[in-house]
Amino acid sequence: MALLKGSIKSALKLILILPPVLLVLWVNYFVDQTGLFRGDKFNLELAEILLEGDPVSNFEQMDEREVLKLYIKNMPEAYDTLVIGSSRGLQITAEIAGEDGSFYNAGMSGEDFYDIVSTISLLDKYERMPQNIILVLDPWILNDRPEAYSARSDKNLANAFLNRTLGFDVAYEEEDKGKYNEALLDLDYFQNNVSYYFEDHSDEERPSRVVGSVYLQKTETKMPDGTLLYTEEYRNHDQAWVDTDALQRTGSTPFGFYDFYTLNEERCEQFEALVDYILDKGVKLTFVLTPFHEIYYNFLASEEYSQGVVLSEEYFREQAARRDIPFFGSYDPEKIGCTNADFYDGLHVRRESISKFFYGIDATLV
Repeated sequence: MALLKGSIKSALKLILILPPVLLVLWVNYFVDQTGLFRGDKFNLELAEILLEGDPVSNFEQMDEREVLKLYIKNMPEAYDTLVIGSSRGLQITAEIAGEDGSFYNAGMSGEDFYDIVSTISLLDKYERMPQNIILVLDPWILNDRPEAYSARSDKNLANAFLNRTLGFDVAYEEEDKGKYNEALLDLDYFQNNVSYYFEDHSDEERPSRVVGSVYLQKTETKMPDGTLLYTEEYRNHDQAWVDTDALQRTGSTPFGFYDFYTLNEERCEQFEALVDYILDKGVKLTFVLTPFHEIYYNFLASEEYSQGVVLSEEYFREQAARRDIPFFGSYDPEKIGCTNADFYDGLHVRRESISKFFYGIDATLV
């Protein structure tokens, strides 16, 4: 943000000698108090900190999807490897992936099918497709029930890509680009931007660069590689707490699994088209399934409404085999040698345990 402030000050000095119209254009675009052109200020600053290579704390108000949009838009170049998935894949680091070059984990909490499509569409739009994509696949992305979607995902962005690029007959709204042209020359917006720039914003909530050891922070830490580092307390819960968390999760309808006794046919077609599109771009794909805690998995696999967890794994394995895509892991911890001690809670496998089932993008085991 300091760099942004400096560039704005320099720009303001420069445009003082420019015609009034250009003055309005510069101020409305670069100050941009509502984030219309450059993005929400909190999320933009967080993305800038990550791009500069620093870990971030104090990001409770972060919009993960908005941060990722801004991050991809401002990436200096395409990275070697990206991870795409939900929080169940946010522990995969470059070392675990076997990547010595540039790497970013673009996962986000509660990621659904629309989030995956949106991420691919942004990488495609800004010409930032990586050499390798690790898709961490959750079973609920093949469930088309409303409960399987996150309220935070950008359905319109995803449907625009599904329609215009992949050829599916799904509805979406065209973006009204005229509003940007109007706002650039809007004198009321100009006045508000000028007032905003000279106001004191010291009391505004802002993301913080981590000071001291990242392993001793009192809040979760967003690492510069995109991964999430849980607090020391959360990483070190005793086994009884972890098992209790898994058991408690069986007491309510799990996100994405309601009425999930079969796979949605149209969703499968869209998934396959998306995979083929990525492969046609010359990207090497790797499929990874991360396990659930044994107590929680046994509940999901036994409940009629969530049989999709078993069907999804079979489907993903079949699709990988059909396209010679490396496939690692399982939702069933027993299949891949994981025990209850390998989990932070009922949903998330420990970072140090991922190597039990995922051997890296260059491994030959499928």
